[in-house]
Amino acid sequence: MRNLAQLHPVLQMKAVELQELCKHNGIAIKYSECLRTAAEQDALYAKGRTAKGSIVTNAKGSSYSSMHQWGVAIDFYLDMDIDRDGSKIDDAYNNSTHLFEKVGKLAQSLGLEWGGSWKTIKDLPHVQLADWGSTPAQLKKTYGTPDRFFKTWTDATQKQTVIDDKPSTASKNVYDAAQVFDKKLAGNYIVSAKSGLNLRQGTNKGVITCMPKNSKVKCYGYCTGDYLLVEYGKYTGYAHKDYLKK
Repeated sequence: MRNLAQLHPVLQMKAVELQELCKHNGIAIKYSECLRTAAEQDALYAKGRTAKGSIVTNAKGSSYSSMHQWGVAIDFYLDMDIDRDGSKIDDAYNNSTHLFEKVGKLAQSLGLEWGGSWKTIKDLPHVQLADWGSTPAQLKKTYGTPDRFFKTWTDATQKQTVIDDKPSTASKNVYDAAQVFDKKLAGNYIVSAKSGLNLRQGTNKGVITCMPKNSKVKCYGYCTGDYLLVEYGKYTGYAHKDYLKK
């Protein structure tokens, strides 16, 4: 399934961050496999065993043995014309220029685990959250099934449950720098941008982090131009108002 919204909230954020980081490094990626059902995983496991093809995984779906089934893993592909023949489709997995290794290192810099670092079946297009180890053993021991694990999800990046009517004292200097205060702008917002929204240090400054679609933020009425000053979890920064909905 190719639905980022079905992934663990932290991985949703990391996936957007990774795309942004790759872009800054001249690499364009998109995502293919996200959350995977037991049937889908079993079909992959059958390849090279009871079905045609080569073995691509040692993880059985019926035993919840893939991190994809737990919503903490994602696969990417290249969205680039590597061989310059006018087509991107045939280069989705073209690693002739070692771009998968470059993306893997960028993913690791964000704290993600990269499948290309594994010793057994290397999985170059695969990244996952590193919190529960390389395999689902810990998840299975703790939660039993993916459904039970899904019920525990709370967005660690959004523990803002969102503050009532005052900006945090830690961000006072940031608020002092804002150009305009308009009480009408104050309130809770949701990120509406399909590919996520950058939270910036300033209207023309660097990116602090990328906020996935449907992330919740809080604005206290401060803004500079078309950018609202918002709080997103532990972060405070500027986000374009056109991609925020109350």
